[in-house]
Amino acid sequence: MTNTKQNSTDTQDKIKQYLISNSLAEFDAGVTENSDLFKEGFLDSFGYIELVKFLEKSFGIRFTDEELVSNKLNTLKNITDMVQGKIDAR
Repeated sequence: MTNTKQNSTDTQDKIKQYLISNSLAEFDAGVTENSDLFKEGFLDSFGYIELVKFLEKSFGIRFTDEELVSNKLNTLKNITDMVQGKIDAR
């Protein structure tokens, strides 16, 4: 049987591609996985809602209200860790 679980590198790559495709900002050498995506211009409040919808649909997960207001979905690393944790918990 083939292992179909997604690893964190694949998860992060998919999220990063979404951010690159759907924002006006560009990832460059100064933007890391720990950069604040709001401060760097990748996300605003509307972009955040779209990101959450993308994550829930693409990865088959759901966020709780507490998670959505926790300010933990502000960096690529934090987003990846939260999404991967939900994938691994299935």
